[in-house]
Amino acid sequence: MIGIVGGGLSGLALGLALRERGVDVVVLEGDERAGGVIRSSQVEGRVLDHGPQRARLSPEVKALVTQLGLTERILEAPPELPLYVFRKGRLRAVPFNVPEFLRSDLLSLRGRARVLLEPVTGGVDDDETVGAFFRRKLGDEAYLALAGPLFGGLYGSDPDEMYTRHALAELLAGLGVRRSLLVRYLQGALSRAGRIPAVTFVGGMEELPRAMADALGSTLHLDTPVDDLAPRGAGWTIRSGEREWDVERVVMTTPAGITARLLEGVAPGVAERIHRLDYNRLALVHLVSECNLHGWGFQVALEEELRTRGVTWNASIFGRDGIYTAFLGDPGPDLGHDAEIARKEFREITGCEARVLSVDTAEIPAWNRSWAAVDEPWDLPAGLHLFANWESRVGIPARIRKAGALARTLSAEGSSPSSHDLTSSSPGATRR
Repeated sequence: MIGIVGGGLSGLALGLALRERGVDVVVLEGDERAGGVIRSSQVEGRVLDHGPQRARLSPEVKALVTQLGLTERILEAPPELPLYVFRKGRLRAVPFNVPEFLRSDLLSLRGRARVLLEPVTGGVDDDETVGAFFRRKLGDEAYLALAGPLFGGLYGSDPDEMYTRHALAELLAGLGVRRSLLVRYLQGALSRAGRIPAVTFVGGMEELPRAMADALGSTLHLDTPVDDLAPRGAGWTIRSGEREWDVERVVMTTPAGITARLLEGVAPGVAERIHRLDYNRLALVHLVSECNLHGWGFQVALEEELRTRGVTWNASIFGRDGIYTAFLGDPGPDLGHDAEIARKEFREITGCEARVLSVDTAEIPAWNRSWAAVDEPWDLPAGLHLFANWESRVGIPARIRKAGALARTLSAEGSSPSSHDLTSSSPGATRR
C-alpha cells in the first residue's frame, strides 16, 4: 500500500492514477474537504472560485473529466477573447499575432522595434532571473508592459526575484521555445487558435476535486491531519491521532510548511531546505458589476503604482453573472480595506462601478530566489517521495500529467521501496 499525505489536486490525482494501476492506496487529508486551493462557493446565487479561476482542457484533463463523468458540466471559454494590460491610463490589448503586434499601442514603435531583435539574443540561462531574461530578450519596455505583468501575475512574484531554471524553463520547453521567443510567436505558438481551450465547471472549479474525491471513496480520509511519519522495517507508519496506517511508501503532497514539519524527524536536512521556501499571499476580491466588459481580463504593467495585479473577467469568460475577480498583492490585516482598494482601482481602470461580493486570501508558492534551496537532490529516505505544487510545475494540467508519470514509476517498482524516481532529484534538475 502507498500512503498519500494530502488530499489536494496532486494527492487526489495520484491516488486515482495508482488505483487505476491496481495499487492499494490511502489518501489522508487534514481538512474537512478535499481539493486544497481549488475551492468554490456561491454568494447571492453567483458562483465564485477562491483559487484557480479556470484550467486548460489538455488531453490529460479531458481524459480525467471524461472518466469522472463531468463532460456535460464543462463551461468552455470563447477562444477569441482579448486580453489587456493596463498601462499609461488605459487598457491596451495584448497582441497574439503579427497583424495585432504591428498595430498594437501596448508598446511604442521603438519598443516594438526592439522586440524584433530578439532572435539574435541568446537562449535561456539557468542562472539568470526571469526579469533579466525578458529584458535581455525583449527590451525594457516589453518587459515592463508585457512579459513582466503576464508572467509575474501567475505567481504574484517579482520576476527579478525568480530564476529561470525554477520558474520559466519548463514553461518555455512546453511552448517549444528552443532559443527564440519571437520565432515561436511567428509560428503561432501563442496564437488564440493554437491554445488549448480554457474551461471551468457549472458549479465552479471545485467540481473537479469533489468528483475525484467521490471516485476515491473510502480510500480518502478527510479531517485526518497527519501528526507523524516513522520508518517501519522496509516501510513506513503514518499516524493521525490514535489511528495508524502501515504502508510500503509515503508520498507527500502537502504545502511546503506542512511537509517540512512532518519531515523534521526523518529527513531534517530536507526539512530545513523546504522551510526556506517563500509563499506569496494574495487577496482575492470578487466584485460584481453591471458593466459588460468583453475579454479575459487584464494585468497591470509593472511601472503602474497600483495594488491590483490583475482582474479576471469571469462574467465575460464563462457567463458568470457580473463577476470580476481581482487579485491584489501583499494584503494587510484589514481585508475590508483591500477590498475597497480593489473596487476603487477597478473603477479607475475600467470606468465601471462595482461592489464587493467577497474577499478572501490565498497563499501560492513564490518560485523566487528562495527556490535555490531545492537545487540539490533531495536525498530522501527510501520509500519517501515528494509530489506537490512547490516541488514541480504548478497548474492543473501539469499536476495531473505528473501524477500519471509518478504512478507509472511507483507501480513499476512494485513492492521494493526506492527513492530513486522522478521525485528524488531536485525540482531544478527535473525541469532542465
